[in-house]
Amino acid sequence: MKVVLLPGLDGTGILFKPLTDALSKDIDTMVISYPPDLNMSYRELVEFVMGQLPKEEFILVGESFSGPIAYQIALLKPKTIKSVIFVATFLENPRRYFLNLSRLLPKNFILTMPIPDFIVRYFILGSAVDRQVINLYKQTIKKRSPSVLSFRLNEISKLSASKEPCDLRAIYIQATNDLLVPGSCVEVFKKVFKRLNVFRVRGSHFILQTNPIACAEIIENEIRFITEQST
Repeated sequence: MKVVLLPGLDGTGILFKPLTDALSKDIDTMVISYPPDLNMSYRELVEFVMGQLPKEEFILVGESFSGPIAYQIALLKPKTIKSVIFVATFLENPRRYFLNLSRLLPKNFILTMPIPDFIVRYFILGSAVDRQVINLYKQTIKKRSPSVLSFRLNEISKLSASKEPCDLRAIYIQATNDLLVPGSCVEVFKKVFKRLNVFRVRGSHFILQTNPIACAEIIENEIRFITEQST
C-alpha cells in the first residue's frame, strides 16, 4: 500500500521528512511536489496530481493547502485509491479576513521578510518544536516563490462552502493548537464525508512535523485496517 503525500502551501514536500522518518520502513511513500515557479489554480493542481498518481493501491494524504486538492481527487475516485487523509486543512476559506487582506499587500511585503526564530517557534511550529524542524521550515522558505505563494493564498480565499458529498473512506487529523486553521473547519468535512474519522493530535498547525509519531501511527493503523478488509 503506497502513501501519496500532497504538501502544504510551500508545495515542496520537504516538510514531510519528519513524517516519513517516523513511518515504518516497509511503508512506501510518494511525495508529489508542485511546480515551484508556476501559478497553478486548484483545478490545474488537481489535474497535475491526477497525472502522477500510482497504479497500485494507495492512500492519499492532503496537508493544509492541499486539502481541497485531495477532496477533488476523492470525488474523482481513481481506481486504486482506498482512503483519503486530511491534515490540518479546510474546504473553504479558513481565515477570511486575513486572506482577503493578504491580497491587498505587495507580494514581497510578508512573503520575503525574514522570520525570527521565536516567531517560528511560538506562532507557527509550536513551542515544543526542535531545532531540526525549525531548520527544515527555514529551508522551505528559501525555496518558495513569493509570487506563487501569493497566488496560492488567493486560491484559498476563493474557496466556497458548498461541497459535493463523497462516500470514500476518510480521516481528518486535527491539531489541538492550530492557530492558522480554526477547529470549525472540520465541520464541513463531517457533512461531506459519510465515513469520516476525526483524530485530535496534540500540536501546532504543522502537526506532521511537530508530532510525526502520533500522525504516523494513525496512517499505519489506516493501512492495517484497509489491508485486513481486503483479505
